[in-house]
Amino acid sequence: SAASDVYKRQEESLKKIEAITAVLENPATSLKDSLAAYAEGVQLVQACKDDLCDVEKEMIVLSGENSGKE
Repeated sequence: SAASDVYKRQEESLKKIEAITAVLENPATSLKDSLAAYAEGVQLVQACKDDLCDVEKEMIVLSGENSGKE
């Protein structure tokens, strides 16, 4: 289902963000590598936000459909 796909993507993204955090916290990471990791992290966070917004919109629609059936 769409919800399980979003959940899987969120889990994968969070694992990648954790790995990126470790890279950024490592003092041996070069500035170039830090910037690349940061840019990837920003993209992952934005993708997570987009997924959550889509789920929220779907929940609103479903709530509206169900409220008319009461």
